[in-house]
Amino acid sequence: MTKCSETHKDIYKIIIADDHEIVRSGIKFTIESEEKLYIEDEAASFSELMDLLSRKEYDFLILDLNLGDKNGIPSIREISNLFDTLPILVLSMFPEDPYALQSIKAGASGYLSKKMVSQELIYAINTIIDGEVYISKSHMDTLPYGTTLDKTSKTSIASLSKREFEVYSLIASGMTSKEIADQLKLSQKTISTYLARILDKLSLSNTNQLIHFSLQNALGKE
Repeated sequence: MTKCSETHKDIYKIIIADDHEIVRSGIKFTIESEEKLYIEDEAASFSELMDLLSRKEYDFLILDLNLGDKNGIPSIREISNLFDTLPILVLSMFPEDPYALQSIKAGASGYLSKKMVSQELIYAINTIIDGEVYISKSHMDTLPYGTTLDKTSKTSIASLSKREFEVYSLIASGMTSKEIADQLKLSQKTISTYLARILDKLSLSNTNQLIHFSLQNALGKE
């Protein structure tokens, strides 16, 4: 997934969106020694960020996944849909599993834990500028073989078929595979097949993550 132009620029104008001033200050301190990277603007909320993005052009966005007025994966997809050439590096305290892959699927170009900002931020930015997706090597090594790091065309829930959504909802409610099979009058093997498809579409690894995802989605965080 290439978000930056093939021709590198002399200066990359960066906008930082984080509702904690101390975090923004730390990012600025880390970046300020890099000649080609320039902090053009800062935003402390999603609404402020969208206002700035609508009025000015930037080369790079560093985005907190948990802004005060809008949280979670949907904020990434909204920005990516409106500004599809803008590279987005997500910074978050949430664990990489499953949020890194969900962020990439929503349109981000990279995902970095806030715990690793001082060591990895510049490398992550340069990786994305070079047209690559950034995820920590330790997390990349845990991804299933064949995992694609591309934006999906639909929101995660919308990508499910009617039957997949039905199975998803029943699993999220706490039902076992046997209980679901009995209710839908299907075999447990068929339910297992549906579950595998659902996990793949939602970029999740297991049922526990699915239940957690469903709770986040119910809160509007996808």
